[in-house]
Amino acid sequence: MRVTTRIAVVAAALAGTAVPIAVPVAAAHAVGAEKPGNAPAFVAYHGISAAQQSERLAALTKQGYRPISLSVSEPGSPRYAAVWARRHGSAWALYQGMSPNGYQKRFDQYSAKGYRPAVVSATGSGGGATFAAVFEKADGGFLARHGLTGSRLTAIHAAQTQAGRRLVTVNAYGTAAEPRYAAVWAQDPTGGTSVTVGKTPAEHQAEFLSRRDKGERPVLVSVGPGDTYTAAWRKDDLGPWQAYAGMSASAYQNRFDRLKAEGYHPVQVDAEDGRYAAIWAKG
Repeated sequence: MRVTTRIAVVAAALAGTAVPIAVPVAAAHAVGAEKPGNAPAFVAYHGISAAQQSERLAALTKQGYRPISLSVSEPGSPRYAAVWARRHGSAWALYQGMSPNGYQKRFDQYSAKGYRPAVVSATGSGGGATFAAVFEKADGGFLARHGLTGSRLTAIHAAQTQAGRRLVTVNAYGTAAEPRYAAVWAQDPTGGTSVTVGKTPAEHQAEFLSRRDKGERPVLVSVGPGDTYTAAWRKDDLGPWQAYAGMSASAYQNRFDRLKAEGYHPVQVDAEDGRYAAIWAKG
């Protein structure tokens, strides 16, 4: 474990492309309320290449957007999905195409400047895994780990919840036989989250229905190798929301188009092995 004055962190970093980027419009979709000048409040895309993702990052950054969700999938030929919001906030940086060692180096570099990972996503296994991450300037302590087994993720989550920290990002990668998890916990006075790890589609659906009936909703959903689902749950005042898992790329696009027409925009999207999970909010 590596510790700095602000955080305790474990192995993982980045070595790869670092740029605020934007991608070819062919795969992009705009959603949400329209801003003055017809600029959409949110822009989302999926299934794009690393080169397209880099282009998108550059373009959207210039237009005043910032990434609120980022997913990399398909080891060997990474594909990216993301959601960008036109909003103000603290300084941030996005990096993609990182090896595990590269991610760790980038983490060390940015944590020394007062940043923490806000989103971490990975695909593939071992030293050949590919990482992508968004770092944001933030006060307060946090803990970031990757390469975790499901049992270690559950144990650390329990300890971090006791310490008053909330799970702010979680992502499954590795293989179906040996899944691994990257996660970040940060201080949050509004309350913590509970987590379910490596559920089958049927188990995740049952969990969703049970928690929804208790007034809880998924705030994070990660698709793992072998069509498994890891999620963070909490009660909050987000307002109208919808969440779907187990979607193909085309099914995600169809759901996206329908919900956009109803005034919803995606707040989180994740993909692995051609399966998508996403959470939408209204307004």
